[in-house]
Amino acid sequence: MLIKLAFRNIFRNFSRTFLTFLSIALGLMFLIIIDSMLTGIDQESFDRIINYETGHIKIFDRGYREDEENFPLDKAIADPAPIIKKVGEDPDVAGVTSRINFRIMLSDGIDQYPAVGIAVNPADDQSVFLLRQAVAKGEFLRSGEAAMLVGEGLADDFGVDVGDYLTVLTRTKYDTYQAIDLRIKGILKTEDPKIDWSAVVIPLGVGQDSLDMGRGVTEIDIKLKEPARIEEFRARLAREVPGMEIATWKDLAADVVAIAKAKRGGTSFVLFSVFVIALIGISNTILLAAFERTREIGMMAALGMRRGQIIRLFVLEGAMIGILGSITGCLLGVLVNIPFVQYGFDWGFVMRDVGDIGYRVTGVSRGVWNIKMIAIAFVSGIVISSLTSIYPARVASKMEPTEALRKA
Repeated sequence: MLIKLAFRNIFRNFSRTFLTFLSIALGLMFLIIIDSMLTGIDQESFDRIINYETGHIKIFDRGYREDEENFPLDKAIADPAPIIKKVGEDPDVAGVTSRINFRIMLSDGIDQYPAVGIAVNPADDQSVFLLRQAVAKGEFLRSGEAAMLVGEGLADDFGVDVGDYLTVLTRTKYDTYQAIDLRIKGILKTEDPKIDWSAVVIPLGVGQDSLDMGRGVTEIDIKLKEPARIEEFRARLAREVPGMEIATWKDLAADVVAIAKAKRGGTSFVLFSVFVIALIGISNTILLAAFERTREIGMMAALGMRRGQIIRLFVLEGAMIGILGSITGCLLGVLVNIPFVQYGFDWGFVMRDVGDIGYRVTGVSRGVWNIKMIAIAFVSGIVISSLTSIYPARVASKMEPTEALRKA
């Protein structure tokens, strides 16, 4: 009985009801789309960090991370071979390799740009990273050859292509200056700004010789078969290779992880905004309906309808508006999100000018289907609408039958 009565009442003033549920629907729609895009950017950023920069776990020499931003070559792993062999035999390890990271100035004889040099072992780098697959033009490196890969952003800055030469200016382990002329063998397109905009990749042997590193490397990189067991593996690795620093990709990408956490706060703010919209819209709708129906309320009370039933009637009206808004908002959110998931949104026109903001995105970024958030949006719309109906419902229920009939 109450449900039929509530359903009839919400359409008495269709325009007012429509504007209220539409405002809720639009709020939930934007919540779903924003969460989809931000979650997609998070996942893409995490994948690119793991696949191009960190692997799942890195091993450093003791004290390296205290000065990590300066890429200290004097805090290197002097003889990585025994550690690589030991780690590689672990059944939980999918791949292991080693690298040297170092600061450089890249020059074409006229212009100079600061960049990061990465010396990789071409023989086993692909067991951990995806640089080989990211060569958009040219070929991947071979061990010992005097050649380089450059990110497409750097290549555009210098106006160079495969086959051209650039000079790498750097300092060795003993702080002496070194200049290396290298031919560009390939152009990298990873969609990771750390690589595409500011990285030069050279063979590990060339890096060791040019930087006076001997057999040393600055890091050993590990890819796990089961990434979910990363903390368990790190604890075991710390016991097996004492004296070294062990860091997971989350430790090394703390900036992106922090942004992802802050994003959750942004999503909560959107949900709070929907709550405010519902609070104002539904409270206004129910209060106006109550004042317009004073005679009806008086008659219902006079005929024996209890105060609790009157409250439930108006709460049901608010809940029904919330259901309409939630269904419409979720449907709109899903429909509008389809092209974002399938085709993505191209940030390329703005990201280079904005610069490095932590996220590993330079071009197209796709949304993802977050079923949990869609469910939260749907339930929240109904719950919020129901809760915001309680106060105006209580106001309506306090009307005395005789007073309500007299005012009517």
